[in-house]
Amino acid sequence: MFRGDAAHSGVYSSAPLRRFGGLQWRVQTGGMVQSSAALHDGTLYIGSGDGLLYALDARTGAHRWQFRTGRAISSTPAVADGLVFVGSRDNTFWAVDARTGKERWRLETGRDIPFPWGFESGDLYTSSPTWAGGTLYFGSGDGHVYAVDPRSGRTRWRFATGGRVRASPAVATGRVYTGSADGTLYALDAKSGRELWRFDTEGHTLESGKFGFDRRTIQASPAVADGRVFIGSRDGFLYAVDAATGKQAWRVDHQMSWVNTSPAFADGVVYAGSSDERFLQAVDARTGRELWRLATQRPVWSSPAVAGDMVYVGDGSGTVYAVDRASGRERWRHQAGRRIFSSPVIADGVLYVGNDDGGVYAIRGSNTPMLRAVFWDTTLVRASRVVTHRELRDYLAERGYEVLDSRALARFLTARVQDRLPSVVVFSMDHLPATVAPMAADTVLFRRYLDAGGKVVWPGIPPLIWPRDPATGDSPEYIRIDRSGAARLLGVDHARSNFDNYGAVATDAGLRWGLSGWWDSNWGVDPAGVTETLAMDDNGLASSWVRSYGGAPGTGFVRVYGGNWSAGGPTASFAAVQAVAEYRPATPAR
Repeated sequence: MFRGDAAHSGVYSSAPLRRFGGLQWRVQTGGMVQSSAALHDGTLYIGSGDGLLYALDARTGAHRWQFRTGRAISSTPAVADGLVFVGSRDNTFWAVDARTGKERWRLETGRDIPFPWGFESGDLYTSSPTWAGGTLYFGSGDGHVYAVDPRSGRTRWRFATGGRVRASPAVATGRVYTGSADGTLYALDAKSGRELWRFDTEGHTLESGKFGFDRRTIQASPAVADGRVFIGSRDGFLYAVDAATGKQAWRVDHQMSWVNTSPAFADGVVYAGSSDERFLQAVDARTGRELWRLATQRPVWSSPAVAGDMVYVGDGSGTVYAVDRASGRERWRHQAGRRIFSSPVIADGVLYVGNDDGGVYAIRGSNTPMLRAVFWDTTLVRASRVVTHRELRDYLAERGYEVLDSRALARFLTARVQDRLPSVVVFSMDHLPATVAPMAADTVLFRRYLDAGGKVVWPGIPPLIWPRDPATGDSPEYIRIDRSGAARLLGVDHARSNFDNYGAVATDAGLRWGLSGWWDSNWGVDPAGVTETLAMDDNGLASSWVRSYGGAPGTGFVRVYGGNWSAGGPTASFAAVQAVAEYRPATPAR
């Protein structure tokens, strides 16, 4: 369930990911993924803005089933007793068979009640269900907290607050704790729904219209530990409240910056993020004293997740930060797609998180970091047929890729042939420089790198097949197109390849690698001559494909796109190129 357990600790019993090891998989959905994942028995359950609840194989990303709700899903599922429970944006809550995806029941609650000011922004999430002691608890935009029989969907009790309930209830020691858009934290008896106490944050007394932005709502979900309830508010404070009495123990001032994240608690330390102030902090749970603070690039709405000696969080730049819990020092970061308003979930050394680009990402750890580079050379600008070569270079450079010119490329490939460290080179220019590809194909450094387990991602026309003159940009005459050149270099028959554009559609393998949808492409090859076909064109040829040379799964030569960029424009395609570049699947099960 959301935050891993009913008390919402945000702690996961997994080995930590101390180094970035690539993407185990990436799955594209049809909407923003602000839902967080629930993982159970090898299946990942997660919602999307496309209104679908997805059941994905946690190891491979393969679709097991999908279930359509009425509206977008921006809450996190809960899984118990063979059922998956989830709420959709229209205040409907669903129970779905975890194995088949068939509906068991639905409960329609009331309509969203108005905000007091009327212009409150950031109303993105809805309440995630919490399963505890044989009862399902959740909040609704109609202002109520519900306790429901998980087998029948029958309401056992409901409690009225003074605002929309977007926070997800935490349950501990027979009590339900939740915040509301009225700026109040409530403690309720889990069996009867009777109010035990309420704690009014400073935001409860504020009028958002006087500030021009919401300063009242409690969007964050509480975490309960060591006899206290920890919760953030849009009034700009992180609070610790006595779980038995509702008395404030301390509060930490975020200088009016929203604390939208749900805190994590581990070993006497509370971890929380800040919106406009842009940081992740660690706070002593007894005193509220800040232990450390890590600056982020953009606002943090994602909730921190703890695994071992590491804490992980996403931000609005699409970056996942992996941070040492003791020191607050960043160990690594991974940036992809758009905003990350989903919260990370860690299991079996893999981090799962959604992205506003519509992707669900499975990031794997590794003892050896993955070396990532992009080839671009100012002397070869006229030789490139990839129109957006500069934009692709910049996109990847911003995400930690080393930019290599022709000489640096030769040094990089030579080093990887010798040390065989995990690596990838994306050719933002579809031209092989002479430093890595002299005429004798059996001695070219480019091919020796592939044979040594390296990985190349190639977004343009196949190498050597129709190169342009770097000085003039001129191409040879059509009669001089050399289909055998690419065949000699790569060991892939290009006899049927041509420059005509045809529609291409991602295959199941392509979906696992991070491609999606359709685009127009060219220079397709016979699928029988490649290791995996990632996209098939109208003629049954592989337009995007992988040729393996004996390295680990996910390595070899990968040809992507090749004609115009796919629907969604260059940025969407850049994200797919990045996903393909970083794809490192789990070793196949024996």
